[in-house]
Amino acid sequence: MRNVRALCLALAAAALFAACGGGNNNSGKAPTQAPAAAPSSAATAAAPAAGSATAAAATAAAPAASAAAVKPTRGGTLTVAIDSNMKNLDPIKSTLLVDRQIHYQLYDSLVSIGPDLKIQPGLADSWDTSDPKAIVFKLHQGVKFQDGTDFDATAVKFNIDRILNTASSPRHSEIASVASVDVVDKYTVKFNLTQPFAPLLATLVDRAGMMLSPTAIQKEGDSLSTAPVGAGTGPFRFVEWLQDDHVTLERNPNYWKKDANGDQLPYLDKLVYKIIPDENNRLNNLKTGDVDIAINPPAKDIAAVKKDSAFVYKDAPALQFNGIELNVKTEPFSSKDLRQAVAYAIDRDAILQTVYFGLGVVSNGPISPPLPPYDASYKPYTHDVAKAKALLASGGKPNGFSFDMLITSGSPQQQQLAELIKDELKDAGITVNIVPEEFTKLVDDTQNHKFTASILGWSGRIDPDGNSYNHFHTGGGFNDPQYSNAQVDMLLDQARASYDQEQRNSLYKQINKLVTDDAPWIFINHPLVIELHTPKVKGFVLIADGIQRYAGVWKSQ
Repeated sequence: MRNVRALCLALAAAALFAACGGGNNNSGKAPTQAPAAAPSSAATAAAPAAGSATAAAATAAAPAASAAAVKPTRGGTLTVAIDSNMKNLDPIKSTLLVDRQIHYQLYDSLVSIGPDLKIQPGLADSWDTSDPKAIVFKLHQGVKFQDGTDFDATAVKFNIDRILNTASSPRHSEIASVASVDVVDKYTVKFNLTQPFAPLLATLVDRAGMMLSPTAIQKEGDSLSTAPVGAGTGPFRFVEWLQDDHVTLERNPNYWKKDANGDQLPYLDKLVYKIIPDENNRLNNLKTGDVDIAINPPAKDIAAVKKDSAFVYKDAPALQFNGIELNVKTEPFSSKDLRQAVAYAIDRDAILQTVYFGLGVVSNGPISPPLPPYDASYKPYTHDVAKAKALLASGGKPNGFSFDMLITSGSPQQQQLAELIKDELKDAGITVNIVPEEFTKLVDDTQNHKFTASILGWSGRIDPDGNSYNHFHTGGGFNDPQYSNAQVDMLLDQARASYDQEQRNSLYKQINKLVTDDAPWIFINHPLVIELHTPKVKGFVLIADGIQRYAGVWKSQ
């Protein structure tokens, strides 16, 4: 009985975390982007709220067609200006936020979240946690994948086994505590755990919990990464992807979810993502009506668009962190002193004001402000050039050093950020060679450890495990810097296995401090997620994880 209560409390705690965050992803790496506006201006900020994760209601939560007074219009094409090319449309291979924006239209996951960020049913109607080392899911019946394959317990086992049998997948370490999956009956599956695993439900909200057609996986093979035809159960199905130009999706006519009025979803006939890396061009396309939604508009224009009736603007605090990854296995950043020298030489307050126009907050670690373990009083690296120079001396480089820093090409904001960092480090005797690369190449080089320093961001997760384990545990799926600290590993493992909320908060505060002190990342800022579209776009719900969902969106005439 004690164990049962402990598990229930822990899963409720996971839902509480879910209520406090918003990312991009596990979903993945995100180009460092401008936050949109100060948290105080948030129009739809997600409010923390506890939610029961045990035996949830056996109803498929459907997007509401807005509050009822206006009947949604069916048909039409919604065009979205997105900030970079996609890399992989197969969820178990993907590492990018931009990929997730497409995944969420094609695929459904076992559990999901609403605007309040509570964990709620998805393809699983309910779940039972009577055994702390197992979770039993009851699946929604009558769902078919877009290729006509039945969604059932066998499909769930196939998908989870696919992750467990693919050690190279970033999803593998996310669900490493899942030992096996049993098919109990056609619509019941049991996840057997090696140990209690508090973040599991929060993890299954995202790509680890997305279900793909076993038939499509076996038929398409590697081409699933670029053309996932018929693979999902989601509101839209794949049509085409023209690299660096656009992705087109069309309505899934057999989608299983309905709106609050019982009408079929989705409303739109087609979704087109136009790939526009330059944030100024994205906004210009919105102004001219060439697109309906602009993701990540330039920070310098936020004040103006907020006052312009030609736009609809909302924002919310994000789970994201942005910064500079440092490869700790190569010179000069194999030296902790030299990594810390960089951290002290950078004036992050100045960056926040100059590059991000005072929007968002300075980051002091991977735990973002919406998460309970966040500690606003922890400020380890105030701008101190003298301290930086002392660390250069103790690190064996009293006259400074130089290094290459990768940045995403085509973004004026990234260039400005890099130039400012270069100027700040110059004052300490450190020379930065700015190396622009196309975003997906930059991600490849960073993931393959072919870098010295790289400006990137992390979209964030609804449980702090998602902001830390894969990045900082030895061998973690996103541990690009190749960081390894036995104490951090131990604390991360303890935090995963604990169902005590206060204990988890304490553990993640320790992890945050140890990682920040070791400086495999130089954390810069925590931004906001934003919504910016024309007034014709209706039914859009801002969710603080930064993922746009279009099942319940329509366009007025």
